[in-house]
Amino acid sequence: MLISKFDLCKPEWLELVFAKRNKEYGAYYLRQHYAGNIIKAMGITFFSVVSIFLVLGIIIRSKPAELFTKTDVPLAKYVPVPPVAPPKEPVHQNKASAPKTIVATTKFVPPVIVSTPPPTEPPKITEMPGEIGQTNIAATGTGPVTSIDNGKGDAPEVKAEDTKVYSTAGLEEEPEPYGGAAAWTKFLQKNLRYPNEAMEKQMSGKVWVTFIVEKNGHISSLVVERGAGYGMDEEALRVLKLAPPWKPGKQNGQPVRVKYTLPLNFIMNQ
Repeated sequence: MLISKFDLCKPEWLELVFAKRNKEYGAYYLRQHYAGNIIKAMGITFFSVVSIFLVLGIIIRSKPAELFTKTDVPLAKYVPVPPVAPPKEPVHQNKASAPKTIVATTKFVPPVIVSTPPPTEPPKITEMPGEIGQTNIAATGTGPVTSIDNGKGDAPEVKAEDTKVYSTAGLEEEPEPYGGAAAWTKFLQKNLRYPNEAMEKQMSGKVWVTFIVEKNGHISSLVVERGAGYGMDEEALRVLKLAPPWKPGKQNGQPVRVKYTLPLNFIMNQ
């Protein structure tokens, strides 16, 4: 038998190859139905290709729907806008033409020590209308009264004291203890005591205290924002009341009041 005519898919070869073997195995079934599967596959492929071409032909021949609709919109008649006249310049009133207000004054006669009574008696305070001046002038006009310059110049402007409490966010210079963190740590190690209640119950914790650093650096308005209990809150307030003045915060180069939040850790030594 020629090798070219050798076909393992023929029934006689399949029976020979799978003699005394498990024919329930998948290979036997696949080889037994190989020819039929090939024909089915070719038929399905051919049918799918033909169907695709038919559908494409129907789609191409069909008239596409109009996506846009033409609508005629009548335009309103154009009306020209009249030119806007430039604004007139305000007429400034001549200040020289306004009537001046003359303040009533009484001539001040300086006292002179003489042997005889002076020819002119100085007026009494109750009889002196208006203000003191060099000559007697009758008051005229109804406008506002302008005070006479006393030669001392304007009084210096008194600025109101800045009592606002600033936060550390956006502050030019934040407050800090004098000597920095090393000096502050030394102060806490010297003055901070572990509460007896916390020691008995073997408790540790962190106490967050909020206070205000005043302009002179003193600490005020102490408040426990978040406590740990077991006597640690009271100890934190006690120590901060003993704290020396801090370096105050500054804004625009001037000392200001600053609200500051400080955590104090209480840790048990193992």
